[in-house]
Amino acid sequence: MTFVKNIPTQAEILTWLNNVKMFDGLTTDALIPILENASYMEFSTGELISYEGMPFSGCSLVLAGKVEVFRNTYLGEEKVFGIFSPYELVAIAAVFMPHNRFPMTIRAKTNCSLLLLEKNSVLQVCMNNPIVMQRLLVQFSTKLYEQINNIDWLTSSSAEQRLAAYILSLSSKQDTSFVLPISRSQLATKLGIRYETLSRLISSWRKQKIIEIKLNQVTILKRTYLHQLTLPSQRSF
Repeated sequence: MTFVKNIPTQAEILTWLNNVKMFDGLTTDALIPILENASYMEFSTGELISYEGMPFSGCSLVLAGKVEVFRNTYLGEEKVFGIFSPYELVAIAAVFMPHNRFPMTIRAKTNCSLLLLEKNSVLQVCMNNPIVMQRLLVQFSTKLYEQINNIDWLTSSSAEQRLAAYILSLSSKQDTSFVLPISRSQLATKLGIRYETLSRLISSWRKQKIIEIKLNQVTILKRTYLHQLTLPSQRSF
């Protein structure tokens, strides 16, 4: 890790903060607590930024590159919970957690630069600007609703249905061809299935020409088939 203190300037930091939805419309004066205490950091691919259980110092704003958050299962497998891109805040919810610990491990997925937003500074901006708290409540409640739906889906669907839903969720954001953002072992853990089961499913879909996959590059050939599998997961709201 390269840790740089007091660099860059507050003007540069303000420019970055203005790209964050949570702070949209706030004046420079409103953001002073963060501007005065933010720290700039750089990490290389694979470096740990923080680990689960570590005392919580603040949340990170991704400026360049990508970071991922994960936990290890009792079997030692990595369960990835999210991948964050530029101008997304990592661990913002932990600012409000009473145990004051990082709830997951954060790692640089690529070479990346981050801006650490000190915890008390973020809390001060939130208390002084109710619109920020409102935006966070919307974000947290939306995430909670998504997790409830995910748990419902994980406990009532087959391995094939879960894999189809995941593949379609990636293609909706990109094209019919995309790169898997996590390894196959991480994907198996995420979907709650055995690695061998995942391999058999992928092999079967390739033979049926439902998908084409080379290394981690996936191309959907029969979207209708995958869509039919995921119909039970679709909700009206």
